[in-house]
Amino acid sequence: MNCDNQLSFTSSLNTKKNLKSYSLCKVCGIDNAQLHYGTLCCVSCKMFFRRNAQINLNDRKCIFHGKCDITIKSRKTCRYCRLKKCFLVGMQKELLRASHNRQGTRCKQYLNNKITSSASCIYPIDLLKNDRSLLTTEQWSYLSNLINLFNIKFPVSDIHHLLEDQSKYPMKMRLKMATTNMLLIISTMYQGVLPFIKNLSHFQTLSLNDQSALLERNTRNIGGYSGIVISRDVDIHSSPIFKTGFPLIYGSKIMDNAIKIYKNADNDGTLIKLLMPVLVFSTACDIIVMDENNNKVNVSTDEYRLLSNEKKILDIQNFYTEILFKYMIYRYGYQQASLRFAALIKTSLDQSMCSLNGREVQKHKQLMQTIVKTTEQSLILQDDN
Repeated sequence: MNCDNQLSFTSSLNTKKNLKSYSLCKVCGIDNAQLHYGTLCCVSCKMFFRRNAQINLNDRKCIFHGKCDITIKSRKTCRYCRLKKCFLVGMQKELLRASHNRQGTRCKQYLNNKITSSASCIYPIDLLKNDRSLLTTEQWSYLSNLINLFNIKFPVSDIHHLLEDQSKYPMKMRLKMATTNMLLIISTMYQGVLPFIKNLSHFQTLSLNDQSALLERNTRNIGGYSGIVISRDVDIHSSPIFKTGFPLIYGSKIMDNAIKIYKNADNDGTLIKLLMPVLVFSTACDIIVMDENNNKVNVSTDEYRLLSNEKKILDIQNFYTEILFKYMIYRYGYQQASLRFAALIKTSLDQSMCSLNGREVQKHKQLMQTIVKTTEQSLILQDDN
């Protein structure tokens, strides 16, 4: 009897498991799916397929090469892979028309009303629509190239090897070398700025004067901002070199600000990388603060050479800004994209102020002067060749 009961219980469990598997959405895996357009899927995937079934996948691209794992949590991140999976599990766009026709007169009445009222509607610009297909093929190419360029040109592996080598020394030796090694890490971090900028196709179209002027204005901020991603990749903030060497150079206040900026920065490193060219082509690098009497004071008092073609530079900056914001809509929707974009700008401004405060440190000032001078000389030599 016990054996029979056990077999019955096991059979019941298997039956329940089989029944549950038959109720799962074939696209995202959520429970309580029903038959829609030829396969089992949830309401969300049904509506997604209805809106996107007519899209030609050959005209679209996935930044992750079509390998996105579509689940309940990730189904909204990649339109291409979700639609591709809809077709793979058997959803048929031929069934869409039959489904719509079942609505009968109600559907026709809706269409008539829509046509009648369309003339009086004022539609918002494309960026205000939660459309995840705003990026053109050209913009996708630029986006992919930017990410690859950042990963190749900024020396993350060099800094990682430096930290590994230092960990082999005794603790006392590491503490003595902390200041020197911290400056070496910062110098290595900034050495990726010029190779990154020089390989931007739009930067190559500018005159030598404008190239030098942009580097003179923005190298400090670009290097500091790139440090957010690099620091995360190598976990530099947990290393003894940073904990000991950074406050010895810059003081505890700047260190606390740097850590705060690092922690508050967007978790999506791709967004930070895509903001880099926007910062490269920034024509305004002055920082304005309010003094005790509520008067505006320019605290970044350096004098920079004049730009010869600001209009062209602003157009280039708008080009990269558009790519960034469209990608954010693609990943997060318009509302979250707006919030994240504002947070990115705030982080860049906070980083600029932190870099400005670091400029008062003599060792950092000398380091930045050397890097900017070397960068400009490299541009001149390249132009002569």
